[in-house]
Order: sequence, then C-alpha cells, then structure tokens
Amino acid sequence: MAEMQGLMERLERAVGRLELLSAGSHRPPGDCGEVNGVNGGVAPSVEAFDKLMNGMVAEFLKKSRILAGDVETHEYQEDRNDLVISETELRQVAYVFKCGKSTLQIKGKINSIIIDNCKKFGLVFDNVVGIVEVINSKDIQMQVMGKVPTISINKTEGCHIYLSEDALDCEIVSAKSSEMNILIPQDGDYREFPVPEQFKTAWDGAKLITEPTEIMVSERPPKPLT
Repeated sequence: MAEMQGLMERLERAVGRLELLSAGSHRPPGDCGEVNGVNGGVAPSVEAFDKLMNGMVAEFLKKSRILAGDVETHEYQEDRNDLVISETELRQVAYVFKCGKSTLQIKGKINSIIIDNCKKFGLVFDNVVGIVEVINSKDIQMQVMGKVPTISINKTEGCHIYLSEDALDCEIVSAKSSEMNILIPQDGDYREFPVPEQFKTAWDGAKLITEPTEIMVSERPPKPLT
C-alpha cells in the first residue's frame, strides 16, 4: 500500500507539471505551430501527456486492478496452495485470472471478488460487502467464512459453495452453468443442495409457469477447503 501511495504522489506531481506546461503555451487549441523545426509538429504538452499515459498512469492502473499489489500476482498461477491476501481494505476488489490447481485465501473485508477463466481453483474468504463472481471457469470450490450478500456463477462447469452460518441469506445467481452445489452447515457437518440446471415450463391458461426439475442430492459431498 505504501508503494501505491508513492505512485499516487508521483502521478499528482507529474500532472501538475503537465498543467503548467500546457498553461505556458499561448497558441490556440489545435495550432501547434513549428515544433522542433517542423511546421505543425506535436506540441510539447502533447508529448508530455503521451509519456505520462505510457509511464506512470499505465503503472498505476495495472497495480490498482488487484487487491494489495501487482495484478500479475494472481494471474496464471499453477499448483499454488499458499496464495494469501492478508492486507485488505473495504473499497478493494480482488481479480483472479487463469489460475489452475491453486487455492487463494482472502482475509478481512473487501468490496468484491472476481474469478475469471480458472480451473480447479479454491477460494476461501472472510467477508465481502458486494458480490463474488465466477465467470468462464471450471471445478471451482468456494468457502465463505463470514458474510457475502450475492454470489454470481456464469458460464461455469462445476462450482461448490460452502456457506457459513452467517451467510445463509446469501443469494445465488446462476446462468449458463452446470454442476453447481450449495453446502449448508448442519450439526457440525455440511449438507449438499444442488442448484437446478433444468427447468420445465407450462402454460396455465394465462401465463407461462417455469419450475426447476428435481435433482438428486449427492450422498457424499466434497470436503470443505479448511
């Protein structure tokens, strides 16, 4: 977080210098005149702006995309079961992309979590105030230790969600997904409930009525991550 603060301060100083450079030019907008001996060349303020965008701004955007550090920290991770994010803030978002055969633990309370294009990936988190999204993934296990209002599953094959006692009011929203199971704590263990994948629709004379078809409950649900 100190690194991000330092980068913010450098960015503010650079923007200030850019504003002074732009204010020092008295040419009308779009009139660059003669720059470096070339008529109609690029104005110094434009060159400075391009350099700023390709330098510190690009670095800041990259590092602000993921919680507590560089976005590459949680991209393309394979066979890692020691991934931990411990320094968290309420406004932050964790983005996990193309990780496989790995487990990530997020401590504290954050805004939201996105799991994108991951396979055989496990997530354990304490509290989320917004939403947890699983997109284009396969074989995902998720364990909620605290609270989360909404979990969204989209275009995913295989997703097991372990809810805590405090998260039983969580809403599960799914679309174009299969093999989804919600595990509810009961008597020191978990009971598995499948999320419907098939629906039947009938006309009742006035409107369409859609109901989920029944699915058998697994006798041996998988073990939780912790």
